[in-house]
Amino acid sequence: MNSNRPILFFSDAHFGAHTPSQEAEKIRRFVGFLHHAREIGAEVFFLGDLFDFWFEYKHWIPKHAVEITAAIRETTSAGCPFHLIIGNHDCWAEDFFPKHLGVELHRGDVTVNRQGLRIFISHGDGKAPSDRGYRVLKRILRSRLSIWFYRHIPADWAFRLANFTSGRSRDLTGKRPPKFIEEYDNVAGELIKAGCDAVIMAHIHQGWIKRIGNGWWINTGEWYANFDYVKMENGEFHAAKWAGPEK
Repeated sequence: MNSNRPILFFSDAHFGAHTPSQEAEKIRRFVGFLHHAREIGAEVFFLGDLFDFWFEYKHWIPKHAVEITAAIRETTSAGCPFHLIIGNHDCWAEDFFPKHLGVELHRGDVTVNRQGLRIFISHGDGKAPSDRGYRVLKRILRSRLSIWFYRHIPADWAFRLANFTSGRSRDLTGKRPPKFIEEYDNVAGELIKAGCDAVIMAHIHQGWIKRIGNGWWINTGEWYANFDYVKMENGEFHAAKWAGPEK
């Protein structure tokens, strides 16, 4: 691993959730952003909810994924590592991403050492201690029984159901009460006390870069409307919004 390469962190694109014109703009910027990643030789971490809903059947995947997955494959083929941290909307990813796209798929939290820092990376869903109902739901949705059951629903029906439930979940995430922010702050603080130099999460669609003691506490914000991302270079983190090189 090239220890000097820049690292790009972003999350929560929710591809498939919006109007055709919004989706086209999201895809355009996503493809341009990954082209930029290849130009600078970056390592890329996407912290979950790439799609608003993702499910892999035995012989097919959602057709709206073509341009997105092609851009990811171009990126890994160019020698730029692409990590996908599983989120609550794409938790049913199986082997398509690593097998066909060269993606490093992480089904849970991951801790990496980069640029001299120990970095804890997570989508962040279920981290708030008082969010007990969601943590129970998370275990149910990710169980092998749930996956088996869903795979036997006719695909078009399954996607209609998924679009409805994903929309409800996204609405609830956007209305998280302030107490959840405080709880996330506390979780990050404990991880930094335990030895992490940086904690990076997503999920709540609010971006920031804070310092807790000598550590960094970062949320990547969201891609689907604001096109937020965080760049790490020389051990420093910087938040930005991707407009594209042509703007």
